[in-house]
Amino acid sequence: MFDKWLRPQDVEQPDGLLEYQLLADDGLIEDDELVEQLGREVMRNYLAPGELANVFDDLGAPEVAGYLRKNKFPVDRKIRHGDFGEIITGALYRRVRRWCVPILKLRYKQTPAQAVQGTDVLAFRFRQDPPAIAVPEVKTRASRDNRVGEEAYDSLEKVLGRLDESIHFLMARCNDRGHTFLSRRLGALLREGAPRRVERHMLFVHDAKSWKEDIVVGLGAKVIQRTELTVVKIDDLKEFVGRVYDAAETAPGSTTSSGKDNGTAGTA
Repeated sequence: MFDKWLRPQDVEQPDGLLEYQLLADDGLIEDDELVEQLGREVMRNYLAPGELANVFDDLGAPEVAGYLRKNKFPVDRKIRHGDFGEIITGALYRRVRRWCVPILKLRYKQTPAQAVQGTDVLAFRFRQDPPAIAVPEVKTRASRDNRVGEEAYDSLEKVLGRLDESIHFLMARCNDRGHTFLSRRLGALLREGAPRRVERHMLFVHDAKSWKEDIVVGLGAKVIQRTELTVVKIDDLKEFVGRVYDAAETAPGSTTSSGKDNGTAGTA
């Protein structure tokens, strides 16, 4: 679904070390179907399989929706938009770019408004030599923000300085879930002197009408190391995110069965 929804657009590359990709909807998926499928993706990012079934004997839709609004989905619009950007980023890396994303971090929120420690998303290619780590800094904006490039640059510098902490968090969560292969692969990256290649990524989920290419030009003049920037343009982002979360409240069946959804996907 994601590869049909978010299609690469023609762009002019900035001078310097910034590599720029623009993704947007080309209309290959009907709007209602897109919102429904994204609702399922939102749901699975917050809930492990079977979690709702442990709370409700009878999964009545009104009760489930109320539970999700109170215990899982953030009410604050800024937090909800930030979570949505993280969900889109994780899905893009897993489903389209085929990286390994070991866990869905939003499942580890203790309260809807609480942030989870570490980077927004970490993605891995363990089979490369040396193993590659993509560190995307995610920003979501429903209106024009001239500072978004500078804020993303500064945030990325901070998370790169604490990368080992984020990897350790992932390793511990994989170990908790019995994913021995992944936890050992992650642990190997923490050894002193262990070979690894760290890639600097940024991903902006942005309202289509508010997006201006001069943000790319300004960011391109700022970066001093090779950095990949992906911009996802969405029409009427504020309204769109609201519709997707509404759809998520009515789509519990996709995550309550004892299927193979273990919170990871992509190639290793």
